[in-house]
Amino acid sequence: MNKFVTISGVVVVGSSLLLAGCGPSDVNSLAAKQTQTQVKPGGQIKLDGAVNIRDLGGYKTTDGKTIKSHKLIRAAELANLSKSDIKKLTSTYGLAEIIDFRTDSEVKAKPDPVIKNVDYLHDSIMKDNGSSTSAQDMIASLAKMDNPEQFLISANKSFVTDQQSIDGYKLFFQELLANKNGSVLWHCTAGKDRTGFGTALVLAALGVDQKTIMNDYLLSNKYRETENQKTLDALAKQTDNPKVLAGMKAVLDVRPSYLNAAFDEINAKYGSTDAFLKKGLGLTNKDIKALKKTYLQ
Repeated sequence: MNKFVTISGVVVVGSSLLLAGCGPSDVNSLAAKQTQTQVKPGGQIKLDGAVNIRDLGGYKTTDGKTIKSHKLIRAAELANLSKSDIKKLTSTYGLAEIIDFRTDSEVKAKPDPVIKNVDYLHDSIMKDNGSSTSAQDMIASLAKMDNPEQFLISANKSFVTDQQSIDGYKLFFQELLANKNGSVLWHCTAGKDRTGFGTALVLAALGVDQKTIMNDYLLSNKYRETENQKTLDALAKQTDNPKVLAGMKAVLDVRPSYLNAAFDEINAKYGSTDAFLKKGLGLTNKDIKALKKTYLQ
């Protein structure tokens, strides 16, 4: 796969990076069907207690198929979901399983709500270094970094080279294959890095074009804009160091160079995304066909 074309949180501590911020009736059935036909690809599911929650339904593949609505949901942390949020996800979107990409420390700090009749799987994509996430530590780390953007580029490359990441995404795809009814939701903390790369792989496996994959990835900047600005404003009250502020902006953003770095690494090690899906994540041609049968129409 060539580099993507652009059309349009993370917490840094010490020398490490946590990609956190890298968070039945006929009438109801008819309403759900009507919602599916009206879905806007890349549109955010409006919730009270979470942002950057998106149904992938509506995206087109290169062979003219469409991703089914209410089947694949990319998300951010869910700890603050309201009762109405949970009802919306279960009743309207048919939520069947949550896959949590966060580390043990992240899960312990902000556990997902237990939702009746919804399976939960903790599938950590990154090693847990248990580092402090205090504001003072973040400021100190950012002040020492020569190029925070390069740090994010390296982190995205690690999704392709780190065995825990590979095993995590492999398990993720096995869960997608096992799902037959309802929707699968996957998330990290900000819903942009671990979730962003995982989503890019899903879209690629289903046959979505490169431009659309990149545009979906970059939508995290739109849907996290308010939350990111709050973080930057709070940081500005503690430091006026322009290097620190610019560094935080770099780690809160998603940028084309970040996702391109992951796919450059795929090309270098495997030759193509298809080869990575098969050799790296263990998917067979039969698996790819099964994914398309389940999630495309």
